[in-house]
Amino acid sequence: MNKLVVPTILILIAVGCLMPACTSKLVRIDSTPAFADIEINDEYIGKTPLYFRFRDKWYPWPIEKYDDYSIVARLDGYEPAAQVFKDTPPRLDISYVPDEIVFDMEPADVETGP
Repeated sequence: MNKLVVPTILILIAVGCLMPACTSKLVRIDSTPAFADIEINDEYIGKTPLYFRFRDKWYPWPIEKYDDYSIVARLDGYEPAAQVFKDTPPRLDISYVPDEIVFDMEPADVETGP
């Protein structure tokens, strides 16, 4: 029975090395004024202030995966604000997304009638 333990462990380690890995980062998202709708990659997340867990996936060589994040804040009476974070650092490092993202919303230009 002991003869099977070492090969089994080696097989599990080899399979684990070939599977995708994932890192994550909890980021605070806020806006001025508060309660703006937040969309990340065109998916509604919630209203500010909120926390969102960004996840990066790593795939074994030679497969490359790039996760870019487009974050948009929308609030009635204000111009939409957007920020894009591109995945350019080394794998397993989502430091390109800051710990806190704050949107300073500008009032929308309101046209008045004659």
